[in-house]
Amino acid sequence: RAHPPGLGRRAAAAAHDGAMAVNALNLQLVIKEYIIKMLNEAGVGMKCLVVDDFTLNIVSSAFTQTELLQKEVFLVEKLHVDSNKKMQHLKAVCFVRPTEESVRVLCDLLRAGTYGEFFVFFSSVLAETHLQALAESDENEAVRQVQEMYASFLAVDPTVFTLDLPRNDHLLRYASLAPSTRSTVIDPIVEGIASFLLSVKRRPAIRAQSNSEIAKRVASDVARLAYEQEQGLFDFRRAEGASQLVILDRLDDPVTPLLSQWTYQAMIHELIGIKNNRVRIHEKGKAQDIVVSGSGDGFFKDNMYANYGDLGTSVKRLGDDFQAVSKMNKQIDSIEDMQRFVESFPEFRQQSGNVSKHVSLMSELSRLIGERALMAVSQVEQEIVCGADRAYAFSSTLEKLGDPTVTSTACLKLVLLFALRYEKEGERQILELQNALAKRAVEPSFVRLVRDVTRIAGEAKRVGDLFGNRTFFSRAQKAVSGLKGADNVYTQHQPLLVQTLENISKGKAKESDYPLVGPAANAGSAQKDQRPTEIFVFIVGGITYEEARFVAQMNESNPGTQIALGGTGILNSAGFLTDLMKATQ
Repeated sequence: RAHPPGLGRRAAAAAHDGAMAVNALNLQLVIKEYIIKMLNEAGVGMKCLVVDDFTLNIVSSAFTQTELLQKEVFLVEKLHVDSNKKMQHLKAVCFVRPTEESVRVLCDLLRAGTYGEFFVFFSSVLAETHLQALAESDENEAVRQVQEMYASFLAVDPTVFTLDLPRNDHLLRYASLAPSTRSTVIDPIVEGIASFLLSVKRRPAIRAQSNSEIAKRVASDVARLAYEQEQGLFDFRRAEGASQLVILDRLDDPVTPLLSQWTYQAMIHELIGIKNNRVRIHEKGKAQDIVVSGSGDGFFKDNMYANYGDLGTSVKRLGDDFQAVSKMNKQIDSIEDMQRFVESFPEFRQQSGNVSKHVSLMSELSRLIGERALMAVSQVEQEIVCGADRAYAFSSTLEKLGDPTVTSTACLKLVLLFALRYEKEGERQILELQNALAKRAVEPSFVRLVRDVTRIAGEAKRVGDLFGNRTFFSRAQKAVSGLKGADNVYTQHQPLLVQTLENISKGKAKESDYPLVGPAANAGSAQKDQRPTEIFVFIVGGITYEEARFVAQMNESNPGTQIALGGTGILNSAGFLTDLMKATQ
């Protein structure tokens, strides 16, 4: 049976024509524009937004309930079928992932005739068989449109995105997975990266970390999709050498996710946890969800990368400014004063909420830092990963293991960092630290992790020069920077990603370490050495907010090269430790 015009992929390919050019990269705006387009396609009238678990997160990170109401969305429903529910007066705007399960439930929903009209949008490329299944289920001819809207990722910041995938431990132990399981792990990553590339309208040259099976598999599958299977969909008629997609493995830098953090956004995620730009804190016995996003909060946007010391001053200034406004609003002596207060009241109330939010967050962060003696612990962490005095790092670590105010988790992280830093020359000391951990009544499985972490992420398994000690030049460079001293003893560490991105942006990345995949692999040496103007780096196994901060700084300091950072998830040390535990069991 013929379906309405606009049903299918070619119309869908045109649906992302409005996506933003990367030169002015703002992934949050790209996602927002997609959702606005979906709702506008349904026209005037009452709407129900039908979503799955993943697309609900995408919508909630881009829109408030008030904004959805302004678009005539009066109901948001999870994708399910209730045969007793009939809402023919509502238009269903369905935004779901193109999975077997989602398509099956959509087919049931169409047969049940729950809604008067259906506007169906998939977050990534839809298989022709799924499209056919929808056509056969549309017995009431209620489907008005089916389109692909390439939004199968969460935009947490303008240049940072995550796929928010479960079971990160599977990604860390990919090599040991059964072949039948591997595809189920890889496919969602490929779908998410493809969706990102389509949303920014790029078909880049693709590189992968040479020693990582999972990075190479993801890169080759994305290349096959973009250059062979869906060649027409990715044909944007642009200079393809100017953009590079680089697929990395988290285990090439297991250090960054294990470190304590001292800038606002990273601290919140490390100590409390951020999920879809939301934080849950408990005050006076009540749980409170707080939104932390630069898109709707000027203070957070200006201070998300501020360090702990500067942050206290900024929050105090925010409170003082509000107090001044509050006093001014109390002085109502005339009708004109009253009118001014009424006009400014929404802004006043928003400012009040903002002050309350950031004071609450800072209070909670300060409490946790004090309780866990984190400043003293962090100093030792930085000494281990940035210093060159093994004896001092060892004695400092041993001292912290004997301190009852330091948590067992913090002790484990210190020993893991020491093991990664000195795995060859410090074997005896590592064994001594393991024994000290065991005396603290730390679980045996955690003690074993000290040995296992070097098995899966040790020196022999890594491509990058994680500690700057592989070559004479890097050792000399590190010694010079050590003599200069750091502005802040707690933030000396620089993620390996910075060095990798600098090499790629200058055309100096070794082909043997990060080989090109797909058609670009057969290009001439001149094209291979070309300096990219856009780098899309994706880390399988997750990214950190510390890496996001450095990417933002690189974008600001070098506007000639734009960088976007993506990953399978956003890590903090607690989550990464759990992943490492599961991956090594």
